[in-house]
Amino acid sequence: MAFTVADYVLKRLTQQRVDTLFGVPAAYCAGLFDAAGRNGVKPIVTASDLEAGYAADGYARTKGLGAVAVANGAGMLSMVNAIAGAFVERSPVVIVNGGPNATNLANLRDFDVLFSHSTGQPDHDLRTYRLVTASATRAGTAAAVPGVVDAAIATAVKRKRPVYIEINRDIWTAPCPAPSGSLPVTEPPAGTEEQLADTIVGLVRAATLPLVLVGIEIQRHGLADKVADLIARLGVRWSVQLPAKGVLPEQGDGWVGVYAPPHSLPAVNAIAQADLLVMLGCVFPSSYATLIRTGTNRVITAYDGKVKIKNAAKQSAQLDALVTALVTEAAKAAPRPVPAAVDPVTPAAEGPLTYRQVFERIGAALDPSWLVIPDTFLGIHSAANLPIKGRDGFLCGAVWASIGHSVAAAVGASFGSTRRPLVICGDGGFHMTAQALSTMVRYARNPVVVVIDNGIYAFEQFLLDADYFSDPATQPKPYVVLNRWDFVKFANGLGVQAAQSVTTAAALDQALATAKASNAPALIVTKVNSRDLPAELG
Repeated sequence: MAFTVADYVLKRLTQQRVDTLFGVPAAYCAGLFDAAGRNGVKPIVTASDLEAGYAADGYARTKGLGAVAVANGAGMLSMVNAIAGAFVERSPVVIVNGGPNATNLANLRDFDVLFSHSTGQPDHDLRTYRLVTASATRAGTAAAVPGVVDAAIATAVKRKRPVYIEINRDIWTAPCPAPSGSLPVTEPPAGTEEQLADTIVGLVRAATLPLVLVGIEIQRHGLADKVADLIARLGVRWSVQLPAKGVLPEQGDGWVGVYAPPHSLPAVNAIAQADLLVMLGCVFPSSYATLIRTGTNRVITAYDGKVKIKNAAKQSAQLDALVTALVTEAAKAAPRPVPAAVDPVTPAAEGPLTYRQVFERIGAALDPSWLVIPDTFLGIHSAANLPIKGRDGFLCGAVWASIGHSVAAAVGASFGSTRRPLVICGDGGFHMTAQALSTMVRYARNPVVVVIDNGIYAFEQFLLDADYFSDPATQPKPYVVLNRWDFVKFANGLGVQAAQSVTTAAALDQALATAKASNAPALIVTKVNSRDLPAELG
């Protein structure tokens, strides 16, 4: 069989270690799914388009690059929220769309005849995805495919951002030359890195209480080993952003905890006291606004190809080259002594479940086999304090903060990571993507999903009126009250046999042990009082 356009796309993906294609096939992209098997790519059909996007995102965060294809228009616009989160949080997902053919575009232009799933705009998907990708391009002919595909995938790998490729639906099976050569997937140094490193290390050595804050770009660019070496050679206190939790082992000299203001007090206090803060590869959520805005005379940032030292202008710098130069410069002097980290003590399992106990029991159960995936919910700051074992044992969407991400991302992570996903989400977030349990069953994946069932969108209630949690007379906002599901029956209906509800700490310990002993997907519903607050918020 002749080498085709679909083969070209898939071959370039497999060259970047992508072996799974997520999506919901439709006529426009069926040619890509038809060609997947012969190119060593396993198609995973999800229960919704949004789930497909989250799954590809979870795969990309664990494997390094992900791929997804859904229906033109209806599927693509449904999935855009997931890709927006991937864009914000530096997750390189390749979106491949089967777009309109020449006749579709001519009928729309000349006669206002809509093609399937069309809004009446010839490039509605293309223009939409330009807002949430590093590159969005269309290939109308087979001759254009190699250039479009190569540039897009190289951009995704270099910039750690999603990219969008739209291909004329009629040309999937058209002949196309096989890829030649490898893609340029590394950025050249800017030439500024050594001088910047000399300045930064000099400022660290001169500071009294310097601190390094590690961000998610360090994991995305594979720089964890170098940054660990840098911290040791400098002898500085260090912290990580919540999305970067687990990028480095959370132990050893100088560790002060995860920085997730305003609730992670040890790290918040340490950063407030620092007279120099070096932020490597960080993404700045809204909770960082005061720190960034008012700390310009003590903050150094290096992210997204640029460096800013205190009040000076931004300069271009390639992150890998900068970190390498920092290590070299730091090695020229002995490290200063810093305090050792203190391991937390886990209490015994006693009494009815509370938020605090749910996280204590999960923490007690953790070992290097688990990949913890918390949702955006009332317990996200409790998740920041979980004792993750080793590296790359944590994944979250804490910056984009779209509820429901965790359950669907676990589908992709189960293919991309050697660790077993352990999802922790609120009941409201679970409502958003609960059908992902069906995908887990269909493809024999083994995530364990812990749902904290309190009957309300508790995080929204906390943000709007926290008095509800301390005053029995205060009623919840009517629009945060959830329809109560029978989660166990729901999971059973989708094929998850290992589903149970627990109300005590001891029962949760047993449920976690039982789930771990099995290699099947599991759902554990933990019932807590609707007015209960996590320890970090109480």
